[in-house]
Amino acid sequence: MKGTHFDLESKVAIVTGASEGMGRAVSELFAASGARLVIAARTSARIEATAENLNQRFGNGRTIAVPVPGDLGDKAHLRALVETAIERFETLTTVLCSPAIRPWLGPSTETSDDVLDQQLLYVLKSRFWLSTMAIPHMIAAGGGSLIYIGSGSVFEATAERSANSIARAGEWQMMKNFAAEFGKNNLRANIIAPGMVESSGSKALFESEEGAKRINGLPMRRGGKVEEIAMAAAFLASDASSFTTGAVLPVDGGRLLHAVDGMLTRAYADRRP
Repeated sequence: MKGTHFDLESKVAIVTGASEGMGRAVSELFAASGARLVIAARTSARIEATAENLNQRFGNGRTIAVPVPGDLGDKAHLRALVETAIERFETLTTVLCSPAIRPWLGPSTETSDDVLDQQLLYVLKSRFWLSTMAIPHMIAAGGGSLIYIGSGSVFEATAERSANSIARAGEWQMMKNFAAEFGKNNLRANIIAPGMVESSGSKALFESEEGAKRINGLPMRRGGKVEEIAMAAAFLASDASSFTTGAVLPVDGGRLLHAVDGMLTRAYADRRP
């Protein structure tokens, strides 16, 4: 929204995982709000098509989105993202990390070294590397915002995705450390914790009986949309969140309330006089 505190005209953002799902929704809203973008994804054709779409829709004849395909587990690729932002737009104010790997589901005792290494690499280490590469440039710009799209699993234990949850807990601590260390530089760090959000990766869950049961158990009685995650990201990228740092922002339809409607009423119905 241009002309408001949510205006991103002065922002230059790196957005990872930008060719689909939440990352793409964030890229579209950032571009619509005036930001210039360096967008990343693994597949060249898809991220280049995304950049072309953003430039046509929001560029007004300018290049506002530059694609840089590559593997987020590769430090050279992460360095190229930061260097591209500085070379093309002369500054860097925002880094948004969208999920780059799905949680591995299974017992902790059956988690292989490869699985653990992959979860730690893409959830924690790559985000640490990209952030620490970007932070000096963000400080030089007068401050900025680190935004990680995380998971509600940081708030609870899980019996099926231990490796991912461990990495998410490390991400949470990393975010808090960055917020504490660089707050004096007007640099903020926050996590968005989505709930059940409908996207290509979650389609099977949404269409399953178990998924329907979970959705019906939410206070809002529906799943989320990727656009709703993007709106939270725009808030954290904008000056509207200038005093918000070190926070985990649940965007989950009330999932973390653990609300159980009518349980006590039903349990004691036969005891009422």
